[in-house]
Amino acid sequence: MALILLPILSHAWATTDLSAIGSPVVTISPASGPPGTKITITVTNIPDISKESYPYTDLYLYLPFSQSFGTTVQSQCGGEDCFPIYTYDDALNHDAADRTITFTIFSTSNPSPVYLNGFENSVCDVIVNSKTVERYSTLCNTKDQPTGTYEIKLAWGLENYPQQSYTVKTVQFTVTPGSPLPPPQAADNGNSIITAYQNGQISEQQFETELRVLGWNDEQIRQALAIVGKLPHQMGAPVPDEMQQIQQGVEKAAAQSTQQSTIQNASITDQSTPQSTEQTIITTGQNVPVASPYQTQQEQPSSEVQKNTGTATQNNSLWYTITILSSIGGAIIMAGGILAFKRRRKITN
Repeated sequence: MALILLPILSHAWATTDLSAIGSPVVTISPASGPPGTKITITVTNIPDISKESYPYTDLYLYLPFSQSFGTTVQSQCGGEDCFPIYTYDDALNHDAADRTITFTIFSTSNPSPVYLNGFENSVCDVIVNSKTVERYSTLCNTKDQPTGTYEIKLAWGLENYPQQSYTVKTVQFTVTPGSPLPPPQAADNGNSIITAYQNGQISEQQFETELRVLGWNDEQIRQALAIVGKLPHQMGAPVPDEMQQIQQGVEKAAAQSTQQSTIQNASITDQSTPQSTEQTIITTGQNVPVASPYQTQQEQPSSEVQKNTGTATQNNSLWYTITILSSIGGAIIMAGGILAFKRRRKITN
């Protein structure tokens, strides 16, 4: 019985005219690119094969890329990577919609595969209308596709005997040399910004703004200013603490000068008061307001006292001015000494 059926089946396969089924329209984009290029193949105007008699036919896609490294998938297509994208069952279910096929050429720059739903998925996997039909995770990012022109075929094949096939469309893809990867850029930790500010290429506002974008805080920015010598006291201007000390010194000197002036004025007043009292007693002690040689002689010392008092007042005023100036000068010298001491201590440290 088997010997009788074998010639019949062989005759059926042999007489099946795959070329008479018809041909879909196939496009590829892009047509060339380096390893790691994503390819999109679109198949439209797919013929209806639901009326075909046994043996049933399927539409197969042949990909040649893995042959450069040896066949990596189980295949019935004579050692080539092939898989059906449109079957007799699809036709019976009236699923003749356009097919969009995507995959990425093998490249060491491709991302590593990831596990999802129990499968190892990669960008090189063949996806037909959002459904994965073939996986290439073992080759995807471990090899670079050799340069050259590759033929991608679309063929009708018998459902149970795909070796008997008929190619209806062929599109080409050219693998071009890959461009060398740019060297990895070191993350800017702020050194370039500090250098640019030190060289006068950016303003202080830009300097501070760009460092804050990198996450620098106030203390780190102050330390950066200290490195380039841009702190106020490094540029010759007193810092706020030193300015406060200078101001306190000047105020203290002025207070001391005012206190000394008050004491001196009080001393002068005490010296002039007895003379005035004595003069009053002499004047009021006379019963008759008649001028006498004695009174004239007594009045002359009074005038002399007033003259001496005026001279003393002028001397005291001059001394008061000298005292204030000396105090202020001493305060400034003291503040300068503090500033010089701090700078010397910073340099030493």
